[in-house]
Amino acid sequence: MKILTQLSDMYTFTPNEKSIASYILTHKERILHLTVQELAKVTYTSHSAINRLTHKLGLSGFKEFIIKLALEFQQNTQNISNVDPNYPFSLGESSLQVAKEIAELMKETIEKNFAFMDDDLLSQTAQLLDRAERIFIYALGDSQIRAKSFQNKLFKINKYVVIATELSEWAHHTINLTPRDCAIFLTYHGKSPSYIKVAQHFRRENIPFITITATNQSELANLSTICIQVPNDEVKLAKIGTFSSQIAFDYVLNVIYSCIYKIDYLKNMQTATESFKKFYANDMMNDV
Repeated sequence: MKILTQLSDMYTFTPNEKSIASYILTHKERILHLTVQELAKVTYTSHSAINRLTHKLGLSGFKEFIIKLALEFQQNTQNISNVDPNYPFSLGESSLQVAKEIAELMKETIEKNFAFMDDDLLSQTAQLLDRAERIFIYALGDSQIRAKSFQNKLFKINKYVVIATELSEWAHHTINLTPRDCAIFLTYHGKSPSYIKVAQHFRRENIPFITITATNQSELANLSTICIQVPNDEVKLAKIGTFSSQIAFDYVLNVIYSCIYKIDYLKNMQTATESFKKFYANDMMNDV
């Protein structure tokens, strides 16, 4: 039985549990981004009351509750969606109708992705990448374009970033990583034998790595230090283009970059400003 259905059926709940269930049902858009302490505060209950409710729902605790609820929200969104991620527009439509459907697809993809976001996970990811001496990104095809955009942003705050798979030199880069570095796998399905081989090496050598993928139960995801999930909407081959997956990757990478930036906001702002000034100063000197 779905979680929302169980929450609606309150006849076995205590007064505190009814208060928690009512709040969740009337604040669905907020609940995924509250901690257990915040939920206890807004419902005037306690941490233990929330845990008792999750156990009554057949779950191990608040964390599993949030994960299951996010998946339920995603399924509900998919059911009501009018845009097919694989074929978002059809033959004979006007250019304006195509524009409207792509806009809807972008909005829906980001909303689904936001439902997967976890404050602790994002903070851990940002801290891990901020501390890393070097960042190596493993991405191919369309995903590599997203990776290069992310690389370009990180350059602006003086992060050393390499696209490990750009020139088919991934094996050499892999061997040269140390535990002071960090790697990122950007892969929708996460099934590449080469990536799994690299990930196994990283685990043996205690090298931290992050996987951003739609399949969070894959071997690659399970090997990861941190796994960030994106919506799993696309069929692997039958599609016009990789619209949904690339929108999702762009969104997640932009969020991660922003979280890294805010760790030392003023310093990063100063770095970007100084780089800008130096660039134009040198440009003006060359024109003299």
